[in-house]
Amino acid sequence: MIRIFDDIDKERDRIRACINKYGWTSDHNLDWFIDAGSSENSRPVFAEFPDGSGLLAHDNKIEWSIWSDPLSSLESAEDKIIEFSDFAFKNGIREVWCVDVSDNIRPSLLEKKINVSEIYYSLLWPVLDMEKFDLSLPGDRFKEMRNARNKFYREHKVKSVSPKEIEQELLHKIVNEWKNYVLKKQKEEDISDIKYHKAIGNYFKSFLDPRVFVVDGKPVGFNAGYEVVNRRGRFGGIIGIHDYSLNDLGTVLWLEDLEWIKNRGYQELDMQGSEDDEGLKLKLRFGAKIERKTDTFWLTK
Repeated sequence: MIRIFDDIDKERDRIRACINKYGWTSDHNLDWFIDAGSSENSRPVFAEFPDGSGLLAHDNKIEWSIWSDPLSSLESAEDKIIEFSDFAFKNGIREVWCVDVSDNIRPSLLEKKINVSEIYYSLLWPVLDMEKFDLSLPGDRFKEMRNARNKFYREHKVKSVSPKEIEQELLHKIVNEWKNYVLKKQKEEDISDIKYHKAIGNYFKSFLDPRVFVVDGKPVGFNAGYEVVNRRGRFGGIIGIHDYSLNDLGTVLWLEDLEWIKNRGYQELDMQGSEDDEGLKLKLRFGAKIERKTDTFWLTK
């Protein structure tokens, strides 16, 4: 019988033990999972299976959303999703979303004649070899990027500081301006920004040395990440947000993050999932290779 735990703070030791045993994606982080609900009313829950494996989910009352792959063996992932979904449907839940799960899971569910939706969106996840990445950006390949960085630092006074030195209101403003720009550019009705606001409000709990990028005395972006569980030497570049107020700001903010990661000796960087868009193209320009693909879809009874 599945056990559902909704008092996350009380069950931190239980959940972390499961993550430490089975976790492997960069989303398998307890505090980032807590931050990342789809709405203000979304409630994080932990589902524990009889064999000790588990699953992270968000309870949105009439629908539940599974967060990343189940905390189980890779071979049993689809079975855990089916077991969890059956439990949810028996308890009045109408839909179970699978958010950013490995792309081999949906075809396996279809083979088992589960009611599976079309793919809502897919993400590609690049990983950068930090041992090979050269911060000096040598050669013709990086000429444009190198010139943009040099020009940026020549024309602006730049520093990176702890979020503790910046009023939270200013960090929330960066997220709001980022969202407004993306909505206008991509012509979408909405884009999820709640997780970034919650991370700010929770003082970037579980993130290692988050940094705010200050240009000419104004906070314009921030980077935050953590070590990926059970992936020795791999860092997850979880958040990189800026307000689009300056030319080449996005590239320079990435370079700030890469320098921090490189100098701390990490061997790999999980650059997070992107659709096939300009964001992905920028990541690949640094020399990253796509490691995996994830899908988001939903199940119904």
